[in-house]
Amino acid sequence: MKFISMLDEDLFLESVSGSSRSEVYSSMLNALSDYAELELDTAALTREMIEHEDSVGAMLPNLAMPHLRIAELHDLYIVIGLPENPAALGTDVVFMSLIGDGMSDVYLKMLSTLGRSLGKKENLDAFVAAAKAGRSAFWEYMRSCGMTLREVVSAEDVMSPVREVLRTDAPLSKAFDLFFSGHCRFLPVVDNEGRLAGELSAREVIKSFFPEYVFMMENLNFLNDFAVFNEIFHSEHSLPVSRYMNSEPAMATLDTPLIQLTLLLIKQGSGDVYIVDDDNKLQGVFKTDNVISKVLRG
Repeated sequence: MKFISMLDEDLFLESVSGSSRSEVYSSMLNALSDYAELELDTAALTREMIEHEDSVGAMLPNLAMPHLRIAELHDLYIVIGLPENPAALGTDVVFMSLIGDGMSDVYLKMLSTLGRSLGKKENLDAFVAAAKAGRSAFWEYMRSCGMTLREVVSAEDVMSPVREVLRTDAPLSKAFDLFFSGHCRFLPVVDNEGRLAGELSAREVIKSFFPEYVFMMENLNFLNDFAVFNEIFHSEHSLPVSRYMNSEPAMATLDTPLIQLTLLLIKQGSGDVYIVDDDNKLQGVFKTDNVISKVLRG
């Protein structure tokens, strides 16, 4: 399916009035409401759209992509606008989407397509330049660029970049530093070639310092000794993370479909799913947060 088939030439607005983001978005929503004969509370939708946009941040430079899910709608509406005052928005082109009931799958595929194509700077520059040149130029560009709607949303589309990794020979002290500074509870462990070797769980590391018999007790009220923590302080600089890591973490490839990825995350009970390439080198991570922020509320 060609991407251009999802767009409506009449919803390409070559000159959108407004001296602020709120005014521009309201103008675009009003134009959609009139064209599609929809009863929209544009003031409320504009507020919600801006709040949501601020919470998720910009997706692509110089291209605003405000979007909102509206259960009362039954279609996916896309409005492309060129603000009369782009400086007020900090962007030249607005790609607005209203996602109706039952259209989330199509919307995710659309985002996947845009992300993969426009993630390349030369493609994004060409897309924005064509839009700025007006409706005819943009439609000619979209017909000739060959952009097609992706059939499956995969791990590469919804994963997050890996911000912190541990080497197999790193000391536990390094892991505790990263657990603290990154506000995370799981960390990937890689070898010297960047291949995934395991996962370190903060909970499991701390648990390992307690004697086994403690976990068989029902009444823990008598425990008040600090000795366990003293042992951690004493040994954290000399113990390697490889001794405590799970050497068989959940893994998936870049082309793993979203539904399979989500089931893999749920079935393992705890921990993250690590995305690797064909050489087992770490490419990204998929967490419960990704399901919420990129699928359910993205």
